[in-house]
Amino acid sequence: MKNKFFKRQMADYFVTPRMLNHMEITHGGTLLDNADSAMGLFANSYCHTRTLTGRIDKFIFHKKSYAGDHICFCVTLLKTTAKTMTIYAEVNRISLDNSSSELIGEAVFTYVAVNANLEPISGSIEQYRVTDAEEKEYIESVKKRFGIK
Repeated sequence: MKNKFFKRQMADYFVTPRMLNHMEITHGGTLLDNADSAMGLFANSYCHTRTLTGRIDKFIFHKKSYAGDHICFCVTLLKTTAKTMTIYAEVNRISLDNSSSELIGEAVFTYVAVNANLEPISGSIEQYRVTDAEEKEYIESVKKRFGIK
């Protein structure tokens, strides 16, 4: 069975003129907001409960994007604890015919599983185990680049 928490395509959208900043490029907050939404839905699907963004560990902007760009997120679960999930996303610009993509940013966020009162739920997250060697190698390389233990 394919690991649905490894390099999963999530939440694509097109950049509109309203998403631009004063320099006519996509506002960084727009990318951050959309990444958080995509990664949060991904976190919810892993733990089958509500989650909140506990921490924005890192967000790196590699390239500019503009109105009309097609943006999507390739999301991977890096690690879990009893109540958190650390998730990585590649922010990609996709060609209109989906034939190519270009990395324009990267994000690592940590999400916390919460109850209906938005209080952390300890022990509610199943430990994440990766058995595929290529997936392990990729995850370990991302963790090393971002200083995640």
